[in-house]
Amino acid sequence: MSEAPETLSKRQRRREATRGRRLAIAERRRTVFELIVSGYSYEAIAREIGLSPAALRRDVGQAIEARAIEAPERFVRLQVARIEKALLAVDAAIERGDVRAVSQYLKTVAALDRYHGLAVALAPPEPASAPVRPRLAAAAPPLALTHAAPPLATDAADAVAFVERAPNGA
Repeated sequence: MSEAPETLSKRQRRREATRGRRLAIAERRRTVFELIVSGYSYEAIAREIGLSPAALRRDVGQAIEARAIEAPERFVRLQVARIEKALLAVDAAIERGDVRAVSQYLKTVAALDRYHGLAVALAPPEPASAPVRPRLAAAAPPLALTHAAPPLATDAADAVAFVERAPNGA
C-alpha cells in the first residue's frame, strides 16, 4: 500500500518508519508474552533477545494490559493465558485418544472457571434454614493432683524397703 520511497515526502517517510518500528515492537511484545506464558524466565528471554530484564518486564506488562480479559489484576491475566494454553494441549491429547487426559482437562477447566469467577457464581447456595451451630465453650483447665506418688528410691536399701511395703509383693 505504501508508495515507492522516492515519491514519499520526508514526513511520509518518517511516518512509515515510525509505523514499522511500532509493528516490530508489537510483534516483539507478542512473542515475549508467548514465551513467558510458555514458562521461560524473564532473564533467559532477555539474554536471547538482547534486552534488559527491566525492559522485558515492561514489554510484558504492556502486552498484558493490551489483552482483552476483564480481570482486575495483571497476574490473573497471565495465569488465564497459561491455563488457556494448557487447555489446548490437554484437548489435543484427548483428540489423540488419550483417555487419561480427561481428568487433566477437567482440572484445567475448573482452574479456568475459578479465575473467571464462575466457580463461586455457579456454586449451590447454602440453605437459609441451616441451623447455626453454637460455638463450644473453652475446655476447663486440668484439675490439680490431690495426692503425690511416693518419692523414688535413691539407693538400693530404699528400693528394697519400698518393695517390702508394697501390697502383693510387687
